[in-house]
Amino acid sequence: MAKILIVEDEYAALNSLATLLKEEGYEALKAADGEQGLASALSEEPDVVLLDIRLPKLDGLTVLQRMRQGYNDAAVIVMTADTTSSNAIKATQYGAFDYIAKPINFDHLLLLLTRALEYRNLEREVRTLRSGQTAAKTYPAMVGHSPAMQEVYKLIGRVAPTDTTVCVFGESGTGKELVVNAIHEYSRRPQGPLVKVNCAAIPEALLEAELFGHEKGAFTSAVSRRIGRFEQANEGTLFLDEVAELTLPLQAKLLRAVQEKTIERLGSNQPIETNFRLIVATAQDLDDAVAAGRFREELFYRLSVVRICLPPLRERREDIPLLVQRFLSRSEKPVTIQQDALDRIIAHDWPGNVRELENVIARAIAIAPGGVITADCIEFSRRHTPAEAGWVGQIPHHEGFKRTIRMVEAELLRSALAEAEGNKLRAAALLGIQRRLLYEKMRDHGLR
Repeated sequence: MAKILIVEDEYAALNSLATLLKEEGYEALKAADGEQGLASALSEEPDVVLLDIRLPKLDGLTVLQRMRQGYNDAAVIVMTADTTSSNAIKATQYGAFDYIAKPINFDHLLLLLTRALEYRNLEREVRTLRSGQTAAKTYPAMVGHSPAMQEVYKLIGRVAPTDTTVCVFGESGTGKELVVNAIHEYSRRPQGPLVKVNCAAIPEALLEAELFGHEKGAFTSAVSRRIGRFEQANEGTLFLDEVAELTLPLQAKLLRAVQEKTIERLGSNQPIETNFRLIVATAQDLDDAVAAGRFREELFYRLSVVRICLPPLRERREDIPLLVQRFLSRSEKPVTIQQDALDRIIAHDWPGNVRELENVIARAIAIAPGGVITADCIEFSRRHTPAEAGWVGQIPHHEGFKRTIRMVEAELLRSALAEAEGNKLRAAALLGIQRRLLYEKMRDHGLR
């Protein structure tokens, strides 16, 4: 019988989980605070620990760290209502098997327990993610509690302490550079340089010298020796953005540098060793590029050791309110946003992703009357209007049925009132409803 330790300070939740686990055939142990949980984990040697993050006496992350320092190899599933990127990365980095968001979905929890027990039985000694990593302080934290972003946080936590090459995929504006910053700051070499190169922004004729450097006299304008980005990244991280833009000859030189960790400056045949960790990013589908002959297959395999795929904003609409609040908090003046404005933002398809959202919010803050952002303050780029994209494509399917219907209803009311120039009788007639119902709906949605 597998032994499960539950560390939870909410009495009802603690007993509810214990009852569930006993019904499923597990032996359930209980602890109501961090100190008691740590003592039980070290003395009782459970197979799995269900660990809350917010605990009295000792918080969950501290308990997790001290468990690992005490050579406890239980699989740990972190339970938290605060699924921020920092907590998610740290929990995984400190050795958590997985984590689950509150309120707990029992079916999901039972599935995680099955996987955790299999993991423990097969790889009890695999504890490579150590505690004590330097917290990331030099980059704006990623925002998002959606399942897709939780998977991103987990991958960052697992891959950061290694020197494995990482390829970050994602549409423009999804935040690929934030992922790179996080991997570097949580890596074994956070004190080393993080050198960034946008391969699409540097002319082809200059890119080779930019990457590999050159000796004096290597070409007409080479009046002195130049140290390239590979050498600059020694003992640190080299980030090549838009790597798919490299020409085939440059791809061949990159392949050699990755394989041998040596480079040669232009105008020299002297190999130079450099110890760098490579991260690349692209918005293109590299599989298609390989099939079309635009990207070397052997380089593709070298760069795609670990893939981190960032979801577009339209596939994680539940994160939009969090992002909006983040951008509002940067305002120099107090500003609030009305629900109808937020509903309109959530309903947009965001082809420019988080970058487009940030620009829209910046404009809204600038023109908001009295520091209150209304739906009229929200303006999208003309090339991304709902009429051009098709109104069905604007429906936020990920928000759930009731919230989706509410947002569509609010847009219908605004559209009818605008067409009727504010005449409520005409607006009701356009919608085919009674004027009394129109008034009720307007009050419900806060429309004037």
